Amino acid sequence: ETNRDILVSPRKRGNNKHTRSNGKMKTDKTISSSLSNSSTDSPKPKRPQHEKKNQKSSPKRTQNGKGTPKKSRRSTKSHKKASKPAVVEIEELSEEEKENYVAIDCEMVGVGATGFESALARVSIVNWHNDVLLDTYVKVDQPVTDYRTFVSGISPAHIESDDALSLHECRTLVSSVIEGKVVVGHALKNDFDVLRLSHPWYLIRDTAKFEPFMKTADKSIKTYDPNNLVPKKLKDLAKDKLGMQIQQDGKSHDSIEDSIAAIELYKKARRKWEKAIQWKLNKTRDIEESHVKMGNSIHFSGISMDQSYCEYHYEISSGVTTVLAN
Repeated sequence: ETNRDILVSPRKRGNNKHTRSNGKMKTDKTISSSLSNSSTDSPKPKRPQHEKKNQKSSPKRTQNGKGTPKKSRRSTKSHKKASKPAVVEIEELSEEEKENYVAIDCEMVGVGATGFESALARVSIVNWHNDVLLDTYVKVDQPVTDYRTFVSGISPAHIESDDALSLHECRTLVSSVIEGKVVVGHALKNDFDVLRLSHPWYLIRDTAKFEPFMKTADKSIKTYDPNNLVPKKLKDLAKDKLGMQIQQDGKSHDSIEDSIAAIELYKKARRKWEKAIQWKLNKTRDIEESHVKMGNSIHFSGISMDQSYCEYHYEISSGVTTVLAN
């Protein structure tokens, strides 16, 4: 056999004949032309026939030491390395940036025949440094059937005083304070409901909804699922995370005290919390850019979100979309 006969015998695969050389694919014609140019080169020495026989007489063993090894099948699929998610760096806040954070808490009384329906009776707002920005009682425009004094600390004198604001005045004042700011609180849905206000979800930090602050459901419940998380009480979070004693037994709640506890909890988890918010915002933009449509697209503040994707309640009125935290 000539050198050409030995080298120009590629393994057949389908109708195309290819061989790989130096990481590039060459056809038989390319190889034969290159061989004709190098025909003057001295042929490589053949391996003696007896060595080949010796090689064949010593069969390879499989991993378990028995039988002829199976030919390995190399996957033809190209495996792409998963791209690493971009690392979100959360910087320290400047004094100017801290002005964009407030915490809010409301106290309520019971109205209606049973007293189960809630009406706003007091609202308190503090800033990053725990300074009180607003603390006012609110007049209730319907008969109060349960003052819930043991919890709310509200008495008839509070909501009937001349200093108490009407609900409309209170809503206007609160709206002006929180506009464009990050609002921190515990179970904020209840507060926004009684205030009859809404706020963009990306500006809400609810300590009752932040997963690291939540707990698994009680195992005694029939519908128990270890993956289901339920909110912890603000009282328990303040004690466990901050060492603060609030809402002590025998004492009514204080909306200023509760607001301070909420924003202090946020400060403790701010970096991790903001990374989660940033991830949601990036996910939202990715969905918008890729034109994924799962329903009616909702737009607010330059950001578009799908109703079925967003984790918050939406209220659409007069063509304007507003967002209420879940």
